[in-house]
Amino acid sequence: MRAKELLLRAPTDADIDAIAPAFNDPEVGGEAGLPPLDAAALRAMLREQLPWMRDRGLLAPYVIEDANAGRILGGANLRLFDPMRDTVELGYWLFVEARGRGIATRAVCALVEDSHARGITRVEAHVRLGNVPSERVLERAGFEREGIKRKLLRHGGTRVDATLFAHVE
Repeated sequence: MRAKELLLRAPTDADIDAIAPAFNDPEVGGEAGLPPLDAAALRAMLREQLPWMRDRGLLAPYVIEDANAGRILGGANLRLFDPMRDTVELGYWLFVEARGRGIATRAVCALVEDSHARGITRVEAHVRLGNVPSERVLERAGFEREGIKRKLLRHGGTRVDATLFAHVE
């Protein structure tokens, strides 16, 4: 899937060394709720668990790549597809050096547009209270705040509240 100069695609084994540091960086993975996995665990998950999870609508991860430079800037995912309600949850993260350039907003818009085109009525996202940059991404992408979910996310070794955002077709 393309979003201007961005390519959103499924991760491959060749991407693991580039994305693995994000999973253990508190400024990236810790903020995005990524599990603290190393490269070996990510490779095993990619081979052994991800096909099963993708087939069931549990997790569809993407890398966000600068198509011109061939460099990975971050990642995104769609997870917990609910066919009875036609809903899915969206997540995203960027390496620190890729932030502040509208990359996350373009990636989120592309995933939302693709989701709606596939018949998904509602795309949800959860953002830790106080994560203003992530809130702004969702607002620029047309999401609306719907409420607070108490102790939903893990952050800094504790459970924290999150704002529920939704984009409804």
